[in-house]
Amino acid sequence: MMTSVDLLLKNALPLPIMPKVIQIAQGFAQKQPTSEKAEQVYLNTLAVWAVRDYLELMEIDTEIEHSDFANPVVCLGADVADLKVKGLGTLECRPVKVFENHSGSENNRWIPEFGSIPPEVWQERIGYVFVAIDPKRKESKLLGFTQTAGTGQVFLPQLQPFDALLEYLEQLTKPIVNLNQWFANQFAAGWQQLEELWESDSEPSMSGQTVPALRRFGTEVKLFPDADIMRAKLIDLGMELGTQRLALVMALTQESDRKVSVFVQVHPTEGDRYLPGNLTLALLSDAGDRLQTVQSRGLDLWVQLRQFRVEPGTNFGLQVALNGISVTESFTL
Repeated sequence: MMTSVDLLLKNALPLPIMPKVIQIAQGFAQKQPTSEKAEQVYLNTLAVWAVRDYLELMEIDTEIEHSDFANPVVCLGADVADLKVKGLGTLECRPVKVFENHSGSENNRWIPEFGSIPPEVWQERIGYVFVAIDPKRKESKLLGFTQTAGTGQVFLPQLQPFDALLEYLEQLTKPIVNLNQWFANQFAAGWQQLEELWESDSEPSMSGQTVPALRRFGTEVKLFPDADIMRAKLIDLGMELGTQRLALVMALTQESDRKVSVFVQVHPTEGDRYLPGNLTLALLSDAGDRLQTVQSRGLDLWVQLRQFRVEPGTNFGLQVALNGISVTESFTL
């Protein structure tokens, strides 16, 4: 019976290791002082080139010539397999060596269940990609990725698939919303007043301290009546919601200590009474870690994160996800 890691290896996307890349990796390895370091650099190089070739096929530009994995001085003191993605940041490409068990069976190749991320690359990375390297077959397999290093030990079957990596990189291309500009009445594209998304009744305008009631199927909902600023943006999760779109609502209150209190909700837009079940709203750290999460049930009119406070100079993200498809908005204060 195949284990989860066996299935991962079997179903991973294969890529041939070209003779030119093998030559490059051998050249880097020959500059190392020990056989152990030589093998490390050899496998790291093959992993970086595998990810580079895949991203180039997907028309995502990389700057492999500016990466540190090819620098012999850096490699002497660090286990580095970095690939710079143009305009986005650095991916760490961790190799996982494929072993042969000599059983004579068709599935006689295996990889360990866990992959390691060395401490020297826990910072300044936008993500970590794991690549199975089969030197005998001259083949690499793209196993998946994780956004954060965690403890440095990653259970490989729990990696996110490469389709999710492409979505993640696409999200990183979106501009970061500077919330300081909101207090100067400057708003990024797509962030609208609520009146533009829902029909309000005759209560006072949101330009003051009082927020209008939103009439939804006979139910009035008061949203953040004490907030200084409130804006909403339509979120499109594509085929997962059909024609239904969602509204991500944010309200900000300036505190006396220069911190800002943030309130976040997700609502269905006009024409839909309830949110879809199992919709997730998450607060993300700058590194992509989930700081808090809330999930919708079957008959929720909206979902809301707990109020949180943000210090100046802080970056964070808000992610809306359903059935593996997610949209992330990035913010700075």
